[in-house]
Amino acid sequence: MTTAPPTLHLTAVEVDLPDAVTGLLPAVEPTGVWLREGEGLLGLGTAASAQMTGPRRFAELAAFWDSLTIEVEAGSSTSEQVAGGLVGFVSVSFAADSRYASHLVVPEVLIKHDAARTLLITATEHPSDLAEILVRHGLRLEKTAVLPGLHTRGPARSLPPTALHPGAQSERQHLNAVSAGLTAIADGTVEKLVLARDVVVSAEHPLPLSSVLSRLSGKYPQTWTYRVGDVLGATPEMLVRIRGAQVSSRVLAGTISRSADAAGLVRDAKQHREHDLAVQSLLDELAPLTESLKSPADPGVLELPNVYHLVSDISGTLAADETGQLPSPLAVAEAVHPTAAVCGTPTAVAAQLIAQLEGMDRGPYAGPVGWLDAAGNADFGIALRGAMVEDDRTLRLCAGGGIVEGSEPESELAETEIKLTPMLGALEVSR
Repeated sequence: MTTAPPTLHLTAVEVDLPDAVTGLLPAVEPTGVWLREGEGLLGLGTAASAQMTGPRRFAELAAFWDSLTIEVEAGSSTSEQVAGGLVGFVSVSFAADSRYASHLVVPEVLIKHDAARTLLITATEHPSDLAEILVRHGLRLEKTAVLPGLHTRGPARSLPPTALHPGAQSERQHLNAVSAGLTAIADGTVEKLVLARDVVVSAEHPLPLSSVLSRLSGKYPQTWTYRVGDVLGATPEMLVRIRGAQVSSRVLAGTISRSADAAGLVRDAKQHREHDLAVQSLLDELAPLTESLKSPADPGVLELPNVYHLVSDISGTLAADETGQLPSPLAVAEAVHPTAAVCGTPTAVAAQLIAQLEGMDRGPYAGPVGWLDAAGNADFGIALRGAMVEDDRTLRLCAGGGIVEGSEPESELAETEIKLTPMLGALEVSR
């Protein structure tokens, strides 16, 4: 469902934030979140939104975004930057035939925080009183000698008791799916296949998702904590980051538990093969859109609280078309999705096997998630280490692993258990 694109009236004021923006999370209910190491974006309420499905979901979200009209209100303290800073939070389903919608949400209140300053930007269909808008979302401004101070009006909400249930497949069924995937690799159907499974968490009372996000950002500050539409989590993987003509990506593939030796990950030929296929697929998909690309000769190791990953950071310059226009952020995201890190190689065949073997609709899991702004900048991560909101008391968690020649089903199952840990811990689920 899509509402008609409104004219948005924007105002902005610089504010003082007593703590990192993550300190606001437990006491508000965000519609958009993109935070890393205490900085980023927090959106409250909805000024405009679109939901799309089907194979044209990227293009239709982009068309809706382009159709928005912006008016900067007189007296905005940073009016010269406000129009370009309009932000839309985005989540796109993994598969074109998913029953889950892809979302673009423009928040009514956007808190944009970095080391330099904190901006409070409002977007409304009609000019509105700032104090009234903030009260609706549990915030208040207090006058200080330098800048207005931004505070929450209410206390953090505690988590209700939860229970863990099987998902679409049992552990035994997932082992069988991995075995079938290995057969497809052995007969040459695919080189790599990424298979995921899900579990369901139910709660006795409605879940305060802001408290879950606060726990994720506190425990995993090196990742991007996200919330858009039906999905939330803390991803370590950047699909594409766009700043003007500059594009970059962080590829993760190859994983072991922190209980193992990181040196073993570096030496493991199977893990390197899985990683190399993921890197090459991204380079192949970005190449037609870029003038140049750089990729490290060897991957590094990313240390997270529960896992080690092989990591490669890729960078390049986007190519303009004959009119001098750069590709839109959503067009870039569509071109590179899905990567071999979450699908397999070759992509189309791997996607067909995923649909046959996983027994579930991935929804937004492993799809692009993040934000874009009116100046053409964007961050799109991959929706991993997360959960889908089924209703106010139920979340569906997904985790997967890359399978190549030499993979073992039991090890792949264990990898999914490790990757479920962040969300299960944030939900205080007993296992």
